[in-house]
Amino acid sequence: MDPDMPWYSSPSPYLLFSSLLALLALLVVPHLSHHRRPLLSSCFVTSRVGRGTPICVLASPCHPESNMKTVGSQNYHTFSACSRPELWQVLEDETHPLNAAWPVFLDQDTCFQRYHRQLAKYDGLAEFQYAVVEEICGHEKVIACGRSIPFYWPELDQVGGRAGLNSHPELWNTLPDTGYDAILSRGVNQYLRRQGILSLESAKSPSGPQTVEYIDGVCNLSDPPNALSAISITIHPDYRSLGIAESLIQTMKQAARRRNLQILVVPLRPTRKSDYPFVSMEEYITWSQRPRKEDIDLPFDPWLRKHVRLGGKIVKVAHKSMHVEGSIAAWQQWTQCDQWKSHASSIKLENHTNRLYIDFSFPGGLSPLRLYVQENRCVYTEPNVWLYHEVHKLST
Repeated sequence: MDPDMPWYSSPSPYLLFSSLLALLALLVVPHLSHHRRPLLSSCFVTSRVGRGTPICVLASPCHPESNMKTVGSQNYHTFSACSRPELWQVLEDETHPLNAAWPVFLDQDTCFQRYHRQLAKYDGLAEFQYAVVEEICGHEKVIACGRSIPFYWPELDQVGGRAGLNSHPELWNTLPDTGYDAILSRGVNQYLRRQGILSLESAKSPSGPQTVEYIDGVCNLSDPPNALSAISITIHPDYRSLGIAESLIQTMKQAARRRNLQILVVPLRPTRKSDYPFVSMEEYITWSQRPRKEDIDLPFDPWLRKHVRLGGKIVKVAHKSMHVEGSIAAWQQWTQCDQWKSHASSIKLENHTNRLYIDFSFPGGLSPLRLYVQENRCVYTEPNVWLYHEVHKLST
């Protein structure tokens, strides 16, 4: 083009052809890219994401697409493990940042070891497992996950289901004292029973002869599930305070409503309890504070407080929610500490067993670790908090 030619002069045939190609690209490429799966990446963006609007996205069960929500310049999708199993293959990596967020010693819980991988294995359970991914330039990064499991609660049936919740407060006492372990084992075993895959397994630990308290007769029931339990919600630290945790709680409530499950229960692990290991959980859950610009007292613990704000109600303490045993050497490896040495003079006698022990705090523990001196063996029993969310019926 002549540099002296005014910009509004007649364009050349070449420019007309190029413009036509560009227009066709704009019309065709978005349509084609709708069917292209973004490339999955297990790495994480290192820069922090700014605070933004809460996300609430839900993938239809066993369907390959999900809704998308944009926060700032970021795109987030939520998929079930049924619709995108490859996302959960990424999460099988023990070094994945979402797995590293949990204390290593909790991975030694025998119930967790036995059942957690089965949540994404069967379609009937996989539809209740959720991964939140961030899409950047055609690449996906898993930034959060939520695990939940449907189960049959016989006492809930006995009071008439959802309608009997308010008139039968004694129902909450039937939630198992073994919390997380009990609900995970019940959900998996009941599902396998309904599918005709498995009968009630032997109540023995895979690592030793001790009786496993979380296996009980309820595990052997094959009735259709009537409740949903949250198992865990994990958010990458760089993506917290974006409303993703709240969105996953709401997603679980929506899933329960869609499947006509009467209630959502949670064996919750309070995030700040590890700062006060020698305070009983019963006392800890009574601690409250009044946040600024609010006229009601809310739980002191941030995770409890978040659930209460979303309508959750605290029910009771699950005193033996998780259970981990191991040698002193194993615990030193799991926790990278040997604080027991500084408590050698604090030996006590356990009345019901006549065994000598030392109780001491350790990083991440919600309660003290008990070292049985003569056996050189440590036992950790973790308390959690049972709470529930109402699940209202779908309007017709």
